[in-house]
Amino acid sequence: MPHRLTTFRRYRISNDVLMIILDKLNPVTLYRTCQAFQRVYALVMEYQHLRYKFELAVVGMRDGPASSSTRSPLIRLQVLLSYKKDWPRLDWTDEQKIRIPVTATQVSVSGDFLYYVGGQSLDLVELPSCRTNRPPSQTRHLRYNTSQSDGVAIDTLQSLIVASQTYSGAGGQIGLRLKIRNLWNFDKHPRASSAYYDCSTHVTQPVAKVSIVISGNRVVVTLDFIGGLTKHLLLDWCTLQAMWLEEQDVILLSSYSLLGIRKVHSKMSLYLYNIYDMRNVAIEREFELPAIWARSIMRFGRNSSPNSDSSAPSSALFYSDPSARVLLLTAKQTGPSGNGMHWMFINESFFRPTTHADRRSVPWSYWSQFCLIKDFPNSTLVDNPQVVGSRVIYLEKDGTHSSRGYERSRLSIVDFSPNAEVTTPPTRTWTLIGKMSPLRPNETHREFPPTTTNGLAVDRIHATEDNVIVLLVCIC
Repeated sequence: MPHRLTTFRRYRISNDVLMIILDKLNPVTLYRTCQAFQRVYALVMEYQHLRYKFELAVVGMRDGPASSSTRSPLIRLQVLLSYKKDWPRLDWTDEQKIRIPVTATQVSVSGDFLYYVGGQSLDLVELPSCRTNRPPSQTRHLRYNTSQSDGVAIDTLQSLIVASQTYSGAGGQIGLRLKIRNLWNFDKHPRASSAYYDCSTHVTQPVAKVSIVISGNRVVVTLDFIGGLTKHLLLDWCTLQAMWLEEQDVILLSSYSLLGIRKVHSKMSLYLYNIYDMRNVAIEREFELPAIWARSIMRFGRNSSPNSDSSAPSSALFYSDPSARVLLLTAKQTGPSGNGMHWMFINESFFRPTTHADRRSVPWSYWSQFCLIKDFPNSTLVDNPQVVGSRVIYLEKDGTHSSRGYERSRLSIVDFSPNAEVTTPPTRTWTLIGKMSPLRPNETHREFPPTTTNGLAVDRIHATEDNVIVLLVCIC
């Protein structure tokens, strides 16, 4: 009798139908589909709007809220490809030089602005950005007459500026005044219950440095006192509810979540705080740090990219993916046995609460598998690394001097773009690469061209999603 043969048929989906399916995929899923199917990859490379979504996943970006009717997929793709090519190589195509008055007591960057403080004035210089359609010709320069500020933070999305002033109060204790103002006219911010917030630090030592960070309706003011003491003021700038924290350092993960470094019983740990209710701040998890860092000075690197989709500028073509944000923790060992600086990198999204009571205390032996550590020798000076999304930009000085007497320096970047091709393997300075970590470092170094520095010394750098700001000084 005849045999029945089982046959299999493959039906080929037409390109039109496949395009409809691919249009529905988010960038990461589209990227992974391209990795699995060569036909899909070829089709995606052929169409600009699909190529744009693919490249978003490669460089760790999300599509911005800017209207597609005014900024076509072709324009978005061209700008994105420029970011993909130029940032990892530290290539810049345009330079804009600004002369800061010698009388300025402070120069820094916050939000979309370079600011400098005069005797009785505060100047804000808006930074250009092709990503948000803000060319140099359309940037603004704001000047406000106000008493001298020693710390400034700007949140353009909320039209908010917070400026601090410290002073000697009753009994010699240092007082702190915060001005909570509208960014565009320096009047009281409409959402704030007062234009000022005043409090005592209960410390008599002078203040060496003030830094301010804004996240939603939360503000953290960090005061570094001469002598080594550090205090942090956590404030709801709308209601003016506040509390003091005395951790080595803190960082806002969101408006309702804070990570702090604390030493308890000679053991250093990270503590995850729930700050939703300022009257009832709770510790949700503890992450043990290496025992060798127990005597280290530890600091977080502040990530300046949006920490949520709602924080992206309305004019942005694209923005750093909040889920790809990198957290940087630096450890500087003290004493004669100190052996340089250690930088630890981990995905910021790793730090989240748990409903399992037995998982609230996390040993280093476990979560080190998700970390990377890079070491710097004592002979190398690195200061104030700039964390922007999945990139870390920093200034590196090796202790040698040029013929003019300036310290030699170079600009460096560690790029952790989620799906970018890593061109070189990690060097020996990477002493830990956790087997569970999705981070893969791509490093680049660049000397400053003489046309950029004009013979001046590089003092420090700042970085945003769109700019590297190099502060030059004349050592006379």
